[in-house]
Amino acid sequence: MIKYPIFFLMCIAIALNQTPDDRGYIVNVSENSPDFTLDFPDGSQISLKDLKGQVTLLQFTASWCHVCREEMPHIEKEIWKVYKNMGLNVIGIDRDEPAEVVTSFAKEVEITYPLALDPGADIFALFADRDSGVTRNIILGPNGKIVFLTRLFEIQEFDQMKRVIHNLLVDQLRQQKISLTAKKQIINKMKKQQSRSDRFFTRKLETELYKRERELKRKERKLTLAQKRL
Repeated sequence: MIKYPIFFLMCIAIALNQTPDDRGYIVNVSENSPDFTLDFPDGSQISLKDLKGQVTLLQFTASWCHVCREEMPHIEKEIWKVYKNMGLNVIGIDRDEPAEVVTSFAKEVEITYPLALDPGADIFALFADRDSGVTRNIILGPNGKIVFLTRLFEIQEFDQMKRVIHNLLVDQLRQQKISLTAKKQIINKMKKQQSRSDRFFTRKLETELYKRERELKRKERKLTLAQKRL
């Protein structure tokens, strides 16, 4: 007798979770991103699992959307070109259009970040009501959680999105530096316990960590410069 009320409550909870908000979203900030796999016009794929560990901007768009066409050059210039080598993914997701249209669209708006296909708007419907407006951005953190949601192209919200992305990358850099320091400490302990004949391995590790340290320093300098543009 108890099973049915519980099942009924579960159905209500699921239904409420799928009820769109006033902007058409059915997801919320701090939630885990729905799982997805994106297909691209060149036949390649990328999944949510592939994006873990990096900051990701998902930009929902369509060739017929004039607001999208207005926003995309700003994403290209102010976000993608600034942060693309610092651990940021930007992926446009084109709503229900064939590959040749999507490829042509990317050339028309002069973007270099990839545009994925979304037949039937099935990926879109994981995040928003299928019948709601297309222009929207979703920021995912390195842990796969939703960090920020936008709707339409409003300059104040767009600038806020840039700051969110920047701060996520700064936090990521901080964690990467902590991890690097911990690895250095481990190697130093190993060196004290090794004989001379065993030190080839640790020297190799030290070389790799030195390269990693240089990469992080370059990233830090770039983030410092990017900070001045915000």
